Amino acid sequence: MQCTDRSWIGWLLVVGVLLESTLAATTMWFNSTNIIPIGNGRLGAEVFGQIPTEVLVLNEDRIWSGSINDPNNRNCPGVLKQVRQYIWEDDLYNAQSTISENCMATPLKQQVYQTAGNLTLKFPALSLPDVTNYNHSLDLTTALSTTTYVFDGVQYERTAFASHPDNVIVLKITANETGKVEFEAAFITPMDNAVYTASENSITMTGRGTEMYTRPGSINYLARAEISVSGEKASVTPGEETITVSGADEALILIAIDTNYIRYDDITGDPDAKVSATLDAVRGKTWDELLDTHLSDYQALFGRVTISLGTPTNYTYLPTNLRKDLRGGGDADQDIFALYAQYGRYLGIASSRKTEPSNLQGIWNQELSPDWGSKYTLNINQQMNSWFAEPLNLAETLDPLWNLITELAERGKDTAAEEYNITRGWTAHHNTNIWRDSAPIDSAFHGFWTPSTAWLAQNIWEHYAFDPSLEEWVRDVAYPLMKGLCEFYLDFLVATPPDVESEEYLVTNPSASPEIGIGDYNGENVSMTYGSTVDTTLLRDLFNHTIGFASMLGVDSDLVADLTDAMSRLLPFRIGSRGQIQEYARDYNNYRVFTHISHMYPLFPGAQIDPRFNTTLSEAAKVSLQIRGDAGNGWPTAWRANCFARLLDGEKAYYYMQRLLHNFSYDNLWSYNSIFQMEISASYVLLVSLCCADFAVLSVGGANAVAEMILQSQNGEIHLLPAIPKSWKEGSVTGFRARGGFTLDMTWSEGALVSAKIKSMSGMFARVRYDGNAIDLTFEKGTEKTLTISNF
Repeated sequence: MQCTDRSWIGWLLVVGVLLESTLAATTMWFNSTNIIPIGNGRLGAEVFGQIPTEVLVLNEDRIWSGSINDPNNRNCPGVLKQVRQYIWEDDLYNAQSTISENCMATPLKQQVYQTAGNLTLKFPALSLPDVTNYNHSLDLTTALSTTTYVFDGVQYERTAFASHPDNVIVLKITANETGKVEFEAAFITPMDNAVYTASENSITMTGRGTEMYTRPGSINYLARAEISVSGEKASVTPGEETITVSGADEALILIAIDTNYIRYDDITGDPDAKVSATLDAVRGKTWDELLDTHLSDYQALFGRVTISLGTPTNYTYLPTNLRKDLRGGGDADQDIFALYAQYGRYLGIASSRKTEPSNLQGIWNQELSPDWGSKYTLNINQQMNSWFAEPLNLAETLDPLWNLITELAERGKDTAAEEYNITRGWTAHHNTNIWRDSAPIDSAFHGFWTPSTAWLAQNIWEHYAFDPSLEEWVRDVAYPLMKGLCEFYLDFLVATPPDVESEEYLVTNPSASPEIGIGDYNGENVSMTYGSTVDTTLLRDLFNHTIGFASMLGVDSDLVADLTDAMSRLLPFRIGSRGQIQEYARDYNNYRVFTHISHMYPLFPGAQIDPRFNTTLSEAAKVSLQIRGDAGNGWPTAWRANCFARLLDGEKAYYYMQRLLHNFSYDNLWSYNSIFQMEISASYVLLVSLCCADFAVLSVGGANAVAEMILQSQNGEIHLLPAIPKSWKEGSVTGFRARGGFTLDMTWSEGALVSAKIKSMSGMFARVRYDGNAIDLTFEKGTEKTLTISNF
């Protein structure tokens, strides 16, 4: 069933009118098996669409390895003074070695996200070579995964969705002839502690997260699938571990999974009781009732935004894997980028609702030890997961992130005290997990970096910036977190000695720019220095935003004074010998192609560099991006697309979006890194699946780039069509959000604005810019204004 012959393209363009008209820019479909992800925020499933054995890879976002422990290294405070002296003297080898020997966590690795296992459905009557009319699709407007095919003259259909309100994964299997639905259902997991049982109409799997890095497994979970059937001759027969359905017209499968996890310091929950309560609540509901409840919940979120980029209709009838590979200019398939952005929104809804935020793999993982642990990586990836949610109108999907940061701060107080001897505030490093570990891990080169927390604070600030009505949330959640960070950094920052800097500055020391080395010192690549640009600019934003919150709330005048003084003493931007934004206080010769562009934080997602107001810094940022090059990975490509959108270079942003889609996306639009990951043995899922460890990060990062090209709102202006490429000459959007509490609908034609309807949710002043001109508008709360090109 693989479609490899490109003659399919011409054939489908001719007969496309025969296909369903619903295969539009919000539909992904394939004529071969492919992974389609579904999720309700807590539960996830990868639906393969296989014949004759279907596989659903199942996840619950709190199934992790290991158990809570105290990883902090109490030797660290005793060596920090010496480490700083090494760095002042540019003895970076000894600085990094001392940190490695005295400051790293025990164990050195963090616990990892793990799969629950698979539900397999074996259809014994089916023969793969004899299947015709195969279609495997995902409708983004409904979050329904559907697989249809014809075998022996009978049309079969499997439809699956993950219901957030009912807390179950739902799968319906039908045939257009009576008595033809027959299969055997079983659970299987790579957990070596699993137990499988079957009862009258259900199968159950229990397991426990594995021991890892010396920590015993402690998260117990239970998965149960209940099967009901209809049909005059339908039967359900349990075996020891399986259930067999025979002679049915239709089968309905309800899957519930839960754990003993309540929070990082409480694992006293009863997964059996939780699953039983969930299934008791939905048992007896019809498919239509389950579907209606799901759609009411999901469409209220997804339906807020529409995106059209003016694609010729025929392209939407191509399978998604062929659409993504089309290349060309304005006449090629441009709505594939709209599909990509909407897919990013879909992934956000599916992987981040009320419990845990999206991790490196969103919520979908087939392994017990995935690459990078599928953790919460805090030196770009977790933040990137959040970029799309504000401008693309899904702010609710960030609620789990605020909970994670709140709990991380609880554990981070101990890390601040024990690793740094700082007794106020909190800190963390470049990764965390379900246990909210906050100590430095992996290596000094990669892991000894605290400003990840200031980067999380930037996400917190943006949440308020897009919705100024959140004053209560600022008081109760945002401000306490940011105040604690500021207190830590006021004690962590050190003054530069006169023999290091001619003028005294406050800098981070130790400091790094995430994951890139400065150079070879004594045969070792080192990352430790002082005053990296990403550190300085993150702290400038943290201090500035915290001052803003404190002033709004009328609190902590002494802290405001301290932050104001400290901010005035931070290092300024420095332009290097090649005209670039220096990555560090010193102009090290580390001019090489690399993935991370952390010194571009002040361009994006920050806004300290803005070509509308500072051309010198903007030109230097362009040089920095040119030096760092086109890194051969997905997530760095998405970041670069966002950066060039901020530089108002639509063609360059479009170039990176094309690379992201054509070079770094699988057929199902999951983005990948430079290596394949998650290769699963045939004995486990009955096939080899190639995916990526950070597809959710990639897809949503690219989704945000689409938004940035169409609308920007940083630094007090709503900028219409700031970076539209020539290929997107026609288009329209609805439901986009802008900072200041605005929503916006916009249409353009031949690359020029037709109309923009701006609605104020808070009642705010707005400066609106288009094509080099700006106008000032005043809104009452809940009112809207429509602008055309004549207004500019």
